[in-house]
Amino acid sequence: MGERSRPLGGATAAAAGAAAVAGRAGLLLTGLLMAGCDPVGGGQLRWVRQGDVVLRETHRSGRFADDALEEASGAVVSVGEPGVFWSQNDSGNDETLFAFDSTGRALGRVDVKGVRNRDWEALATGPCSEGQCVTIGDVGDNAAIRGTLTLYQLAEPRTTASTVRVRRSLDVRYADGSYDVEAMYAGADGGLWLVTKRPARGAGGAWRPVRVYHVPRAAWEQGGVYTAAVVDSLPLIPERGTAHDWVTDASLSAPLVDGRRRLALLSYGAVHVFDADPATGRPGALVARCALPIREDTAEGLTWLADGRLLVVTEGRQGAIYVGRCP
Repeated sequence: MGERSRPLGGATAAAAGAAAVAGRAGLLLTGLLMAGCDPVGGGQLRWVRQGDVVLRETHRSGRFADDALEEASGAVVSVGEPGVFWSQNDSGNDETLFAFDSTGRALGRVDVKGVRNRDWEALATGPCSEGQCVTIGDVGDNAAIRGTLTLYQLAEPRTTASTVRVRRSLDVRYADGSYDVEAMYAGADGGLWLVTKRPARGAGGAWRPVRVYHVPRAAWEQGGVYTAAVVDSLPLIPERGTAHDWVTDASLSAPLVDGRRRLALLSYGAVHVFDADPATGRPGALVARCALPIREDTAEGLTWLADGRLLVVTEGRQGAIYVGRCP
């Protein structure tokens, strides 16, 4: 399970938060309705702040029907089977991929043979020598102590399969230290991008923007441990005291009408949409940021839908699934 802090914590914060919520509840609700989105799931609007743009047209499309998928930590859409999505449990669970549809209906389980689930926090789909592959990122590292992480690549499974074997694996380290990562996506060229999750201090003591690392497709053929250098940072700054901007997943869109692509990063409290290089997937300028108008504080996976909307999954037994649009 991805460790996180609560949006509000401690007696002082709770008292201050209660007063603030009481003072602006009407404004929040009015803002949501004006944006064309009802508060979803009932209860406290954990993540919506006054003045926020929210995820538009948001509705809860369903819940996971398979109770075994209780720590969903990613979501990818199948290329070979339209309407099928895949997810996985993290943190020492069984080595299993779970298929589901947008309502959460269970479509099958596939056991991944010959590997260990130390902390499977990320999934990505992209081109490979077999055509289309799923990459599993055993990259979770809450305490930032792992010297190397492991990526596993397998041909995209079918829902009719019961088992699948990994085609290749790759050990990776970050050039500048150890970090917890839960967001990974693949570019059209087969390269992989990894984005850090947690708060980190910069040289001056200020909270540092998230960092982006790149693993090229050629790294799979080099052998040994691949050292991924920092290639970018993004205008998204995780802070302690609130998990609003702790990054938990990423997804690259299919080409738009004009050939461009969009990258969506999910944090516990928002979706952050960037332009992306259509060939490599490298992030570009921030396009939009949309708060999640949901009750849960466990948004752990997202993927683009064919019509430009986003599907967001939450962690927990019978975790909720949402669909919305940003911008």
